[in-house]
Amino acid sequence: MTDSKAKIAARIKEAREWKGLTQVHMAQQLQVARQTYLDLETGKTEPKVRLLSEISEITERPLTWFVYGDEGIEILESEYKEEIDRLLQYFSRLPHSARNIILQQSINLAGFMAEYTKALTHKRK
Repeated sequence: MTDSKAKIAARIKEAREWKGLTQVHMAQQLQVARQTYLDLETGKTEPKVRLLSEISEITERPLTWFVYGDEGIEILESEYKEEIDRLLQYFSRLPHSARNIILQQSINLAGFMAEYTKALTHKRK
């Protein structure tokens, strides 16, 4: 399991527990088997973007948090919602191998994006 995959899995579990929900409840809300949901939390299965988006909505955690952790919370999702949604649509259409390459590269970009967003936020204050 890659480091980013493990972090996403851990954040899925953390978000569920933070919201006080059971694995059974999450599975029902996502309309998947409990084992399928458990595989997401353990990192055995990598979540599809659509599913991660639904988990985000159920747990009321920003989608960026699942990928970037606390640095992602600084990203103003409401301001960039259209762009994020468009990127998620394009990303979900890619073959699995291409998504893996992008995810690996995104780790390198995560720091840059967090710094860029932080700089934008500070400019507006």
